[in-house]
Amino acid sequence: MGDVGMQSADVAVIGGGIIGMSCAYELARQGAGRVVVFDKQPIGGGTSGGSAGVICLHDMGAIYAQLTLVGYARVQELRRSYDFGFQPWGTLHVFYEPGRFPPAPSPYERRFASGEGSIYHRVLLSREELLARYPWIKPERVLGGALYPNQGYLDPYRLVQLYERLATETGRVEVQRTSPVLQIRTEGDRIATLITRRGAWRVGKVLNAAGPWGAKVAALAGSQVALTPQRIQVCVATGFEDGIVDAPLTGVPESVEGEGVWCRGELGGMLLFGQHHDVTKAGFTVDPDHVNRINDERHPESVARVYRKYWHMPKSVFLNGWCCVYGTTEDGFPIIGRDERLENFYHALGLNGHGITCHAGVALAGGELVLRGGTSIDLEPLTGLRETLDFSVLDPGRFARGELLKFEL
Repeated sequence: MGDVGMQSADVAVIGGGIIGMSCAYELARQGAGRVVVFDKQPIGGGTSGGSAGVICLHDMGAIYAQLTLVGYARVQELRRSYDFGFQPWGTLHVFYEPGRFPPAPSPYERRFASGEGSIYHRVLLSREELLARYPWIKPERVLGGALYPNQGYLDPYRLVQLYERLATETGRVEVQRTSPVLQIRTEGDRIATLITRRGAWRVGKVLNAAGPWGAKVAALAGSQVALTPQRIQVCVATGFEDGIVDAPLTGVPESVEGEGVWCRGELGGMLLFGQHHDVTKAGFTVDPDHVNRINDERHPESVARVYRKYWHMPKSVFLNGWCCVYGTTEDGFPIIGRDERLENFYHALGLNGHGITCHAGVALAGGELVLRGGTSIDLEPLTGLRETLDFSVLDPGRFARGELLKFEL
C-alpha cells in the first residue's frame, strides 16, 4: 500500500486500560520512541473501570507475590504526589471454627514482609476485638481475625487517567481514544501496519494489552493466545442502613452458587460484592463485545442469602450492579511474552482479575520485553528486597507445550 497519509509509531499499544496505559508510561520512561495507545472505548472503559480497584495480596505463586510487591510500591509512590481515591480500609480475614487461630505467617509473608509499611503487615484481632470493631459480623463460630491495614482500594478510572496524564507528559506518548484497531497487516514474520478507525499506522513493535479482547487482537494478526474472556458479576448493597461503613475487603466461608464472592466497602456506606475465580472456569465464557452487563435476575438475592448467614444485615437492600469481563487463563497466571509467530508482536494479558494490584510489575516486564528482549527484572531498587522477577515462564507458548504453571499456596 502507498504511504500517503500513513502515520507511524515506534511502539503501538493496543488497549487503554490499566495494563495498556501503565505499559505506555513505562515504555516512555525507559526511552521508547513514539508510543501510541489505541483503545476502542473511552480510556479505562473496559475491565479496569468495571473492577473493584482492590490493592491486596495475590499469593498464589512467587511471581504473583513479586508482581504484587511492585504494584504496591508504585501505588505508595504515586500516593505521595497524586490523589486517585485510595481508601486504606484494609483486608480482613475472619477465622471460623473448626479452623485455627492465630494463623501462622505464610511462606510469602516470611519472605517478603518488611515492616509496618509493608503490604504484608498484619494486625491480629481477638474474637472480642474483631466483633467490637466490626459489629455487623455475627459471633457464631468466630475465632478471631487478621487485618492487613495497608491494603485497600482505589478509583480505577482515576488511576488510569493519571497514567494517561503521566505518559503524555513525557512527550513520547499519544493516546487514540475510541479508535479500534480494525486490521493488522503483516509482512513476513512481522507486523507492518495497523488499520484503525482513524487511518493506517506503520509500526515498529506492537504490544497487545487488550484485556479480555486480547485473543481477538491476536487473531487479527493471524496468531492465537490461550486467553478466555469470562463474565464476572458485581452486585451492590445499602450497608449504611445497617451501620456498615468503611468495610474492609473480606469474605465469608461459603460460596454463592458455587462461586467465591468477596465484599468491600464503598463510599457512602455502600457495599460491593464481586464474583471471583483465579482460573478459567466452565460456564462463564463470553464474547466481550456481546455480553450482558447487568446481573443475572436472582444473583443479588443469592448473595444476600449467603452473606446474611454471617453478617447482621436485616435492613440492607441488595441491588443489581454490573458485570465486567476478565481475561482468564487455564493456569491462572498472566501471559507476558513475545508472540509465537511474529517477532515484533508482544502480549501482556490474562491477569485473571488481578490487574489493578499487579499492573506496575506487568508494565516493567512489558518495557523490558519490548525494548530489550529481556525476561527478568531486578526488584531491589523498587522494593528494597533482593529479589529478581523472572517472567520467562509466563510466555504465551507454555499452554501449547503443556507447561502450565501451578499455584503454590
